[in-house]
Amino acid sequence: MISHTGALFNDGPVRRVVETALRAQQSQGALDLGDELRRFVRTTCAADTSRWLLPVASVAALLDHTADLLRSEGAAFFPRTFTERLDTARDGAPGDEYLRTLAGLIRAVEQEPDAGFADLPLADWEAAVRFPELFGFGANWIYDGEYPSLPDSLMAFVEAEHPFCTETFPRLAADAQSVLVLFPQPAALSTHVTRWIPWVSHDALREVIRSVDDHMRTEHSGS
Repeated sequence: MISHTGALFNDGPVRRVVETALRAQQSQGALDLGDELRRFVRTTCAADTSRWLLPVASVAALLDHTADLLRSEGAAFFPRTFTERLDTARDGAPGDEYLRTLAGLIRAVEQEPDAGFADLPLADWEAAVRFPELFGFGANWIYDGEYPSLPDSLMAFVEAEHPFCTETFPRLAADAQSVLVLFPQPAALSTHVTRWIPWVSHDALREVIRSVDDHMRTEHSGS
C-alpha cells in the first residue's frame, strides 16, 4: 500500500474541490457547479504565491492521482472523513470517475478568461478566503458590541497586538487595501464584500489603514 498523509485529503486542494462540488450539489440548484469551480480557480489564482506553490494544473493532476488511488487501493486507503465527503458529493457516481470529472472541469475552467466580479459575484466562502483578516477583525473586535465605535475597536486591537505588530498588522492592512482597490464603487463593495462582512465600508477600511500606519509611524519608526 502507498503511504500517505491524511492531511493531503482532509486539508488541502482535493478537499477544497470536493467541498466546492458538495456545496453546489447540496444547494438544490441554487449554485452551479461550473460557477463554483470558476470561483475556486479565481481564488487559487488570486495571489502569485498560491500560483507558485500549487498551480491549478497541479490541483487537477492531484485529483486524477486520487482517482487512481481510489480505483487501485479502495476507499479504506483514505481517511474516513474524506470518503464520507466524497460519497455525499458524488451522489451515486463511481468515486474515481467523479474525481476525474472534477479534474476535467477544472482544466476547462483554467483555459477560460478569468471570471470577473461583475459576471460572477464574490461568494461568502470566497470572501472569507480572500479577506480573512477582515472577517476576523469583525468577529473579535466589533460584533460583540464591547466597543462603541470603530476607532475604539481599532485602538483596542492596536493596544492588544503591540509590540508584536508586524505579525498581524500587515495582513489586516493588506486586506483593507485590497478591498479598496478591487471595489472602489459603493455598489460593488456592497454586493461583493459588505453583504458578507457587515462592518466593512470604504471609510472603515481607510480608518483601518490610517490606524495601522499611524501606530507604526509613532511607535516603530526606529525599528
